[in-house]
Amino acid sequence: MHFLHDLYASFKNNYKLLLLASLPALALTCFGLHQLEVASPAVWACALTARLAVEFCFLGACLALLNLIGIKNKWILALFLYVYYLACTADMVLLWYFKERFGAKYLDTMEGGDYAFLTDWRTLSYLTVFLLFCLFSVKRFFVAPARKTAAKQLALCVLILLGLSWLNPLALLSKPNDFLTAYLMPPSPVYTLRALVAPQLKAQITPDLPPAVAQTARQYNVFTARNTGIGKEYTRVILIATESLSAKYMHRFNPLIPPQASQTYDQIFQRYPSATLHTVTLSTLYGLTVIFSSHPNAKLNYENGYPLSFVKELKKYGFHTAFLRGANENYMDENLLFHQAGFEVVRGRNFFEDLDAYEPYIEWWGLTDRKLYEYAADYLQQNKDEKTFLTLLTVDTHVPLGRLDYLGQEYEEIDAQFYDVPTMPRAYARAGQDLAHFLRLLDEKGLMDEHTLVLVTGDHPSYSNTPTNKLFKPYQRVFDRIPFAIITRTPLKKPLTQATLASQLDIAPTVLDLLNLPQPKGFFGHSLFDLEEQRSVFDVKEDYVVVSTDKGFNIIALNSQKPQDRPVIDLIRTFWTED
Repeated sequence: MHFLHDLYASFKNNYKLLLLASLPALALTCFGLHQLEVASPAVWACALTARLAVEFCFLGACLALLNLIGIKNKWILALFLYVYYLACTADMVLLWYFKERFGAKYLDTMEGGDYAFLTDWRTLSYLTVFLLFCLFSVKRFFVAPARKTAAKQLALCVLILLGLSWLNPLALLSKPNDFLTAYLMPPSPVYTLRALVAPQLKAQITPDLPPAVAQTARQYNVFTARNTGIGKEYTRVILIATESLSAKYMHRFNPLIPPQASQTYDQIFQRYPSATLHTVTLSTLYGLTVIFSSHPNAKLNYENGYPLSFVKELKKYGFHTAFLRGANENYMDENLLFHQAGFEVVRGRNFFEDLDAYEPYIEWWGLTDRKLYEYAADYLQQNKDEKTFLTLLTVDTHVPLGRLDYLGQEYEEIDAQFYDVPTMPRAYARAGQDLAHFLRLLDEKGLMDEHTLVLVTGDHPSYSNTPTNKLFKPYQRVFDRIPFAIITRTPLKKPLTQATLASQLDIAPTVLDLLNLPQPKGFFGHSLFDLEEQRSVFDVKEDYVVVSTDKGFNIIALNSQKPQDRPVIDLIRTFWTED
């Protein structure tokens, strides 16, 4: 009873403030549970109760610490609370778009982005509401405690937080709820700081596969890519990575999308071999790296100079390799990284700004897709006598709303809701028209011959439905998959696998299968023409990996010390190379 009396006395003055201040974090947890599909009422009750206790004590400890060091000014305390909520907002946005939290991985992406949305009236309104909420909460409910009371509050909050970390009640939930709910528990700054200071996995690059890793590889059937006999000598290979392309924007998979809005993509999927792919990454650099390498650990791949890349393989067999994009080629040092991946030429916004014919069509994230396609067609014509592999990364469909201004370019308008203003559905309707324009250009220039191979896919999916949510209800899992299609002058007759576990990991072995080139032994994926192989998907997040097989899925923390988790962790950090 004495402890409870002390507990009440310590929080007597400010418990209303702490309860009110905990509400945004509870909203974040609710949203995270929804995004991560942890739907059981019992799970929700456990998670929200635990998060309320954690948030109440975390904010209580921060408030007590500020008071102990002499900061009791209400304006300063309101500002502290406001900055804290901005961190929660970053978590919310990333859970919204990527189903991940705000971690070290995304801190790297903040430089070089387009932040014009911060001046949008909706963003300003949101930030203003939160600022007023902070001012109201502190002005109305904060009562400066005595130093002794603040010290006691700090000590009690720290003790409770330590107790919850040692005896986490969420660990009693069934898998994977035990992991996903606990994943949402740390306050946003704590989660980000923990991600920054956590030991990072180190790549194991080896020509000789360790026996233990070989055994795990056999269990998951990786490192066994093979050719299927579909290949021939193509001399012109074009990989189109449409920014954020997802199946949900195609009428073929989502009947709520008007047929005319996605007719180019739908016709391609009907006429040519196609599939939808499980994604294992949620940002451009990571998505392209997995596509190039058939290895799920994109970060270790690009940080170590791309030990695996099918682009290097094509270069080895005499292909000229080029990467063209609408956005800034220097973003996140991707110009340097993609050179390491095997591209001889990397060109983007900075390059096009110096060309009179293209500079007027640069705004927002970069060069318009239509002009990028026109440049690509001219580039291919200039190199028509050389074996060429070209990757195109478009930009007009970038979240949150797609390109706002198409700089005088005209499109066939879609007579349907959400298509007369900037929205992602409108952006994909126009992206389809630009793709059709590019295919016509190839044909007109005599470049779409029997030796030309065009691959259409996305770099990663888009989870953003704002403000068009009604187009994606009821939710279907296929909405989060990326389309993949193979366009040739004469459509190939052999179908692609429709396996649920077909993924981005399968693109690299599929390309080499189509070209009848040897498969590197370190690929995790399999050719999409291989209909018999067992597939495994390794979705590497910020601090955990989701492993999916035909028997179900498992979630493993990357810093796990459990003996049963180490084999998978060792597998996804291993790069099996030729030398």
